[in-house]
Amino acid sequence: MKKVINGAVYNTETAKKICEQKISENQYEKGAYVNQLKQLYKTKNGNYFFFVKNEFPTYVDVNGDDLNPKFELMDVTEEKIIPATYELAVQFASEVIASDLESKIAVGKFFPELIRNEKDENKKVQKKVYMSEKASWYLEMMLTESKETNSSFIEKLIVDKYRSLYKEGIMQNDPYFEMEEE
Repeated sequence: MKKVINGAVYNTETAKKICEQKISENQYEKGAYVNQLKQLYKTKNGNYFFFVKNEFPTYVDVNGDDLNPKFELMDVTEEKIIPATYELAVQFASEVIASDLESKIAVGKFFPELIRNEKDENKKVQKKVYMSEKASWYLEMMLTESKETNSSFIEKLIVDKYRSLYKEGIMQNDPYFEMEEE
């Protein structure tokens, strides 16, 4: 499903699915027992959204006659996309992994704060990084004067920059809770 909301594109086919939850409950506003599938996605631009699919039986007008309508009980499917904030996405993901241990590792890739105690924050992951020729030359010159590797130097720069942005209040989330101790 694809939808544009406030200029942002939300597409379940191109976004990454983080986790999902299936529930069945009586919803009084629908007047029926509803089977709901709620999936959390993250777009390439970093936006989070929910894809919600409700299936429930209800009476539907089958002849389209306003004066003498004919109703039949049918199964109805309702689908919608709802944009979500980072905080709401974290809350939903934490509820899902509390009930589903298999999804804990997959969810941790998007929200490391949810598995912080179980995850080795020094574990190395591979990222492909492109930089300008100018930045590459500066990096090479800095590495010749230090005993750092490309990886350790870039990692230090990223962590130091994140810490300074967190102290300035620009970054709001500290997934490893290391800045709050200082």
